[in-house]
Amino acid sequence: MAESKVGEARFSLIIHGDDLPMEDIEAKLGLRATRVIRKGEVLNRLPLIEAPADEWVYTVPLTDPEGTDAEWNSLLSHLESCGAALAALRESSTVTLRLYIQSDYAQIAYCLSPETMGKLVALGMPLSISSLSWGEVAI
Repeated sequence: MAESKVGEARFSLIIHGDDLPMEDIEAKLGLRATRVIRKGEVLNRLPLIEAPADEWVYTVPLTDPEGTDAEWNSLLSHLESCGAALAALRESSTVTLRLYIQSDYAQIAYCLSPETMGKLVALGMPLSISSLSWGEVAI
């Protein structure tokens, strides 16, 4: 069986809604967005796709497919300390977490440590997992 190889992995906090107060979000969470999308911004030209709403995104790259990423657990700990701010944001916006994994091989996996799973449960927010495999076979 071919070994699973992760080519890229990242973890994001995504806040989605209308008329998001971007600076206010950054101040309340103590995080500077890694990407900001405004409603109507062109996301793709062929076919034309425009952002249906504002989106504030904070992303950390993940480097350890065994699930011991210090960046991920550090961000989760920080988000736990921002519980009241996140709860207020969830009243007027959609707030989600996303794990994105990409691999050049047919098999793809990313392990979540018990510590990480506990922090995710404590946050009480949905976790979306997106994966992309190019489908090559390792020799």
